[in-house]
Amino acid sequence: MRTRAASGGPHAWLRGYLSWDAFYSTALLACLVFVLTLDDPTARSPALAVCALLGGAGWYVTYGRRLMRTPQAAAGTGAGRRGAVYLAALLALFAAAVVLAPAASLSLVIVVPQVYWTLRPVLATAAVVVFALVPLVAEVVRTASLVRGVAAQGPTALLVIAFSVLCGTWVHRIIDQSTERAALIEELTTTRGELAAAAEQAGVAAERERLAGEIHDAIAQGLSSIVMLTQATAATLSRVDQLPPGQAESMTRAREQLDLVARTARESLAEAGALVEALRPAALDAASLPEALRRLTARAAEGTPLTTSFTLTGDAEPLPVALEVVLLRTTQEALSNVRKHARATRADVSLTYTRSHTSVEVRDDGTGLTAPPDDSPGYGLTGMLRRVEQVGGTRQLTGEPGRGTTLHVEVPR
Repeated sequence: MRTRAASGGPHAWLRGYLSWDAFYSTALLACLVFVLTLDDPTARSPALAVCALLGGAGWYVTYGRRLMRTPQAAAGTGAGRRGAVYLAALLALFAAAVVLAPAASLSLVIVVPQVYWTLRPVLATAAVVVFALVPLVAEVVRTASLVRGVAAQGPTALLVIAFSVLCGTWVHRIIDQSTERAALIEELTTTRGELAAAAEQAGVAAERERLAGEIHDAIAQGLSSIVMLTQATAATLSRVDQLPPGQAESMTRAREQLDLVARTARESLAEAGALVEALRPAALDAASLPEALRRLTARAAEGTPLTTSFTLTGDAEPLPVALEVVLLRTTQEALSNVRKHARATRADVSLTYTRSHTSVEVRDDGTGLTAPPDDSPGYGLTGMLRRVEQVGGTRQLTGEPGRGTTLHVEVPR
């Protein structure tokens, strides 16, 4: 798990390492001074107790400090077996210090945070109970009286346990929430990048389609008109006869020039067709029209409760690029409308090949049409009709409120 926020900086609790080190040093120094200066007749050897506390500090510096900065411990998931080993040694040193000088129990203020930093909350709570019971057990052994030991150290142990459980659980909950939010932010950032890339690809595809349409509708049709006009003019000139010799020679030269114009126009028309072919949708570059429609139909159901199916009727044969683009785009627009507006649970797409035409039908069980299709305020249906009519095809959109909608697009072969 990551231990850095999605923005690139560390989590808030990780920025507190220096503050924790400062607190640890100050609290340890105060505890050492307290143990050495307290006039406690029950203390066996304050000096040796201080040595035990310093041994715990050395164990922290050499092992515990690095352990608590591991990704697992920093993320609140505990340090596992290594954490248990660290706390076991720390417990032994703490117990020795308390037995030698009861005032050493003050060091719990620096022990408890380490417990919650290296173990998960449940295990940490159990470990805190063990640490808190050490002074009580030591007092019971020293006084040889359970009642006196509990009376002397019981309230302190309960207070330490209660405070530790409340604060430790609260801190762990904050760490868990912060970690989850950091993961969510990172996921949203990744998704935003993916959406930006998808939008860019969609823009490129739309621009390719627009350029292909412009070339097909303007340049290619204009060149086709030039070819037909030159052929008609040549036919007209061929019917002219009985001209003077000088004019007959000019007429021959004019026919040759018209032939050159027609040949040049045909070559340019072929180049325009090649450009339209190069600018065809990417979905048709990688697959045939039936396969592209099958994939498009399957993708329409992703992330929605919509159920889709695709049916192919007849023998699939390659069509002119312009016709395949029209069938692909109209199906894409129809499925998009089903997802966004129809509130349908099922959509069926069928592609049919016959000798004279190729057709696509999209049928759904949604809310149906509430107004005539030509009265739609959006551009999708209008653009679909214009696109179909440009290739000499027909579009039929039928439906009744509550009974679904059927789109039938047919183009000549």
